[in-house]
Amino acid sequence: MKKTISTIMALALAATLSTVVFAAEADDGNIKKNISVKAKYVEDIEASKTIQADVVWGKMEFTYNMSGTKTWNEKTHEYDIDTNGKWSAKGNDISVINHSNTDIDVDFTYEPLDKYSLVKGEFTYDEVTIPTAENKAVDDEILTISTDLTLSGVLSSDVTDLTKVGNVAVTIAEAVHGSA
Repeated sequence: MKKTISTIMALALAATLSTVVFAAEADDGNIKKNISVKAKYVEDIEASKTIQADVVWGKMEFTYNMSGTKTWNEKTHEYDIDTNGKWSAKGNDISVINHSNTDIDVDFTYEPLDKYSLVKGEFTYDEVTIPTAENKAVDDEILTISTDLTLSGVLSSDVTDLTKVGNVAVTIAEAVHGSA
């Protein structure tokens, strides 16, 4: 009796755990069942940020021209001097071309050497954001900015050869967009 009850319980348990599949018998005596197969495409590819830019420098050569007049003063036995100093440049431009897959911030700074602290420098643009190169042609004009360095102040008359008076730094970083 225990065997019979155990067998009935085992069959009842098996019946509740299994799924019934109805199949039709094919003409050749084989059983065939069609089941739909479903699929979908999910893209989970992360692109890394790449910062790449070309910096093209002009010659960065400047001349301080002093012009004016010296008039002899017969009363003091010295010259009365009326002069005006003016800077001129040869190749004072810097261009930056963005090849990054992100917007970039570009900052330009000029720092005079201590000995030439009276020579000041400023740029057409001190800082600028260049848009991403993603989905743009390599030669797209929007990816290039140019700025000019202009010097002001005075340079000592004993500097008669081209002499290093300062440094220009170009800093490039991923653009930081402010929150609206």
